[in-house]
Amino acid sequence: MVIAVMGDFDFSAYTGQGVKVAVVDSGIASSHPDIGKVNGGVRIQIDEQGKIRFTQDWFDTVGHGTACAGIIRKKAPDVQLYSVKIFDDASLSAKGEVLVEAIRWCVDNKMDVVNLSLGTNSRRLVPALVEVCDYAEENRVMIIAAEDNRSRESYPATFPNVFGVTAGRAHGKYAYLYRENHSIEFAARGDLQRVCWLHPRYIFMGGTSFAAAHLTALVALILQKSPQTDFNNVKQILIANASHVETSLIRNATRWPRLSTPPISKPVDLNCKKLDWIKKAAIYPFNKEMHALIRFRDLLKFEIVGVVDPIGKGLVGRDAGEVIGIESVRLKIGHKLTQILEQADTLILGYVDQLSRIWDRNVLKETLEKALGMGKHIYSLTPVDYSTYPEIFEMARMRRLRIAFPFISPEELRGIPPEQLSSPKQIDVPVVGVFGTGPEQGKFTTQLVLRRMLLAVGYKVAQVGSEHQSELFGFDLTFPYGYASAVGIPMRAYVPYLSYKIWEICRYRRPDIVIVGAQSGIIPYDFSASPLTGYTLPSLAFLFGTRPDAYILTVNSIDPDEYIQDTIDALEALGKGTTILLTMSDRQKDIRSWHGTSRVIPRQMSSDEMSSKLDHLEDRFGIPATEIASQKGQEKLLKTVIEYFAAK
Repeated sequence: MVIAVMGDFDFSAYTGQGVKVAVVDSGIASSHPDIGKVNGGVRIQIDEQGKIRFTQDWFDTVGHGTACAGIIRKKAPDVQLYSVKIFDDASLSAKGEVLVEAIRWCVDNKMDVVNLSLGTNSRRLVPALVEVCDYAEENRVMIIAAEDNRSRESYPATFPNVFGVTAGRAHGKYAYLYRENHSIEFAARGDLQRVCWLHPRYIFMGGTSFAAAHLTALVALILQKSPQTDFNNVKQILIANASHVETSLIRNATRWPRLSTPPISKPVDLNCKKLDWIKKAAIYPFNKEMHALIRFRDLLKFEIVGVVDPIGKGLVGRDAGEVIGIESVRLKIGHKLTQILEQADTLILGYVDQLSRIWDRNVLKETLEKALGMGKHIYSLTPVDYSTYPEIFEMARMRRLRIAFPFISPEELRGIPPEQLSSPKQIDVPVVGVFGTGPEQGKFTTQLVLRRMLLAVGYKVAQVGSEHQSELFGFDLTFPYGYASAVGIPMRAYVPYLSYKIWEICRYRRPDIVIVGAQSGIIPYDFSASPLTGYTLPSLAFLFGTRPDAYILTVNSIDPDEYIQDTIDALEALGKGTTILLTMSDRQKDIRSWHGTSRVIPRQMSSDEMSSKLDHLEDRFGIPATEIASQKGQEKLLKTVIEYFAAK
């Protein structure tokens, strides 16, 4: 039966009575007061022999499926709910083959609507999913599937015979949006909303999972009006009745349940992101964060073909290597971004917030648009918020370009089974931590020097960095908690998260040594002034989470001895390691004051000044000390680390 397309379909006139809705998820808690009767269900698993097993244990112990069922029940209170449990009881994950069987079960058991607040990014699963979704369409079973919260290609949401749904701020009981010419054609409410849960009974959460549930309820109302209508007719009704109010898309969402591919011996990418698509990069602007990309370009897996900086800083026309005190790298700094980008496939975009303030323009947006307009990928040190710049991401999608940035999302934390986070993980790999007494003193340089030298002598190195550019060097984990922090989990979660990730890295990569590097200082200079300034508290959490066996402490030439000693005492009292080396850059920090303000002016230290300061440090603290600018100093760094762990 085909019904006429109606542009004024009265959703409020229907309750979903007689419509069978299957929620394929973590189960449904029928005891929840807002859920009511669940008509039945099934649990589908793969047993130890690799066979599909069907049981009646479809009850929810996680909460996610109950949340989706609650949303459906609120809009369509009289639907017949069925629970199809495919996720395990510890996390929102399942094998892809289980999803295929779940959809097939729904068709064979004559469901009318299937809610999939989940999906997969694996192309391996596409053929089987296409086949079973075609089977569902042939039997007039409507499938509603959520898009990945990060807007990556997700299946089956992008299939033409599936209602794909993304998250938006569509308020109003029956509000949703149609997105013409998008692979994900519908958007429904996915911002923070009160949903049913287990313990506590209600929580505030958002995401594409819940957007899908909203649309599932609307499809159920349509099917009550005409039970025998087909997919295309339901789609036309939804298009005709879509909201005409502005609806912005969002990505600040809860975890998107995903399906796993068959078990593998190790994670494909422990840091959840591969950057092997960067082949030739241009960098802009040439701030200090970019200096490491030039100084340690031998550690990069891509080529830097251009450097761009504003004219006013006085760097244009100079060699990028000579600017930072190394030999020429044959890259002259230019000022025309479009000209330099012609040679590159990717723009590495540094911090431009100060330029935006100086020029009173949105330099971030302007630069993103310019690079994408030239067909270039983007790696930004600053996170680019989807909800602020949806048109930028749409531009990238239409041109098949990438926008990447370092970010630790709440979804990554939720993806770790709770029992794995409950206690520190023990590892049998030595961990050396690079800490400091303050900012801008060469901690990241120390980490990269040590990495380079350990690799050169045959060690397998794993690394956890807190600088945003760590990811570009292929670190196993980038935890960017410093300036413009891109860590989206609460500080109380830093310790269990970092502890678990280092254990995971050691388990799967089997390195000989792990290097971790913190931000800024461990204790403030003056507790009475402002003990919470800087990155002191996050750095302490980083210390507790990474638990190094040995510390390399980077100091400033002007640091008082008492402050250095306090920092050493704090590291060794709070952590489990020993301070084995003091390092220092070849830059003297002179403090100049005028008109009641102070400013740090760096200058090159002479060899005599450097030698005298290092001798003093060794005599005062009884610890080896070295600078990291010379080959001799770098060799001392390497020798100290190797000899310490060899003796241990």
